[in-house]
Order: sequence, then structure tokens, then C-alpha cells
Amino acid sequence: MEELTKHKIFTMDAMKRDTLFTVAMSKFAKSGYKKTTTDEIISEAEISKGLLFHYFGTKKDLYIFLFEYANTTIMQDFYGQINIKEKDILERLRKMFLLKIELTNKYPAIFDFVASAFYEKDPTVATKISKYTNQLYSDAQKEIFKDIDLSLFKENIDTHKAVNIIIYTFRGYSEAQASPEKRTEDYRKEYKRYIKDINEYITMLRAAFYKEGE
Repeated sequence: MEELTKHKIFTMDAMKRDTLFTVAMSKFAKSGYKKTTTDEIISEAEISKGLLFHYFGTKKDLYIFLFEYANTTIMQDFYGQINIKEKDILERLRKMFLLKIELTNKYPAIFDFVASAFYEKDPTVATKISKYTNQLYSDAQKEIFKDIDLSLFKENIDTHKAVNIIIYTFRGYSEAQASPEKRTEDYRKEYKRYIKDINEYITMLRAAFYKEGE
């Protein structure tokens, strides 16, 4: 975030800047990169086109900046609340899942924008988004699985493969619930089901990989 905050947009009045961010992310989330026009953004954000392009030379620059800013905002909050002292990887992941739900409620506009960007196909931004997302996932995985207690696993288990199966289960479940048409309000209706499903998966994974009683 420190590098992003050096961007000249942060010399803009804070209220105007926050309005611009919210409007632009909302427009991009609703219509996608190609169909969203800068005229729509500046009209609702109540700034001039000249001012917008003073801070962002192109629509692409604005989109990429917002994507990096949105992800950084979420992940800073996420990492700040992760309990690394929890060594049980299944319990840690359960708490992370619940934390993600909390953050979705805290940053609905940001999550809608990030979710839409995940499905963005316009080659103008898609390659950049994909590369950034892959790096973000790689960095997050290192942090999430730091210092886990492998002694909880059964002695005859290949812990590396077991951890990979756990990763695939959580990632696969999350991707199966996602859709380019869904918004935060749609996911919110399903929170109780998501939590029930995750708890059931964790129970099954614990029975399959952990020592009895762990």
C-alpha cells in the first residue's frame, strides 16, 4: 500500500478521491472494462475529464490502479487479522473463511469490483490482471500456510500432498460458488450455507488426514 499511496491521486481531496474510487469501481463492476466510459465516471463522480486524466493518463491506468488498490486494501486488513498462532491449518482456514465473509460486508464495492475483474476478458487489462492475481495468490498461500503443525497429520500421510488436497478443496469450493453475475448482496444470502458447507468439508478432511482425537 505504501507504494500505491505515493501515486499523485492521493494529493486529491480525500472525499473527492473516495467518491471517484467508489463510482469507478461500481461502474467497472457493473458494465465491465470495455463498456464503462470515462464520461460515465466523471459525470457521477462530479469531476472534470481533464482532472481524471491528470491523475490517470488512460482508462486502463485507472482500472489497473483500482484493481491493485482494491486488493491491497483487502489483503492488508486480512493479514492484519490472521491468527498465525493457530497452528491447526484446518482451523486456521475456517477462521480465514469467516474473516473473508466479514471483509466482504466491510468492503462490498471493492469485492464486487475485484470479483468482476477476475472474469474480465478484455485483453487491454486481462493479462495484467491475471498476472497480478497469480502473484497475489502465490504470496497469500505462503502466508496462510506458514508455521502449520504437521504433527497433527496421521503418520502414514504424505503431508505435502495432504496440504495440497486441502488447498484444492478450499479453492475449488470458492471458485464453484463464484459467478460473474453475482454481487456481494447475492453472496450474502448464502452465507449460512457457505459456513455449513465449509464446516462439513473440514470435518471430512480432519477425519481423512488427522490423527484420531486431533
